Amino acid sequence: MKFRGTRYRRWNGPRRKTPRDHRVIASVRDTRRTRLLVDAAQQAGPTELNHEWLADRTGVPLGYLVWRYPTAADLRALRSLST
Repeated sequence: MKFRGTRYRRWNGPRRKTPRDHRVIASVRDTRRTRLLVDAAQQAGPTELNHEWLADRTGVPLGYLVWRYPTAADLRALRSLST
């Protein structure tokens, strides 16, 4: 059966699928991730701030952290950002 833009809900009947602006979703996700990383970096001790620690602490994927903040200096720069 082909999808025709309606989703059938179990109790409430059919409803139209709402369009999503993926740029807004990505922007909100990036803002939330940055806020989490800044808060965690400010709470971290000087020796425990590394990619693995931040990934465990915040739930942000390790691959994203390594891609976005490739060096330890970049991670230390997170401390100076304000939330």
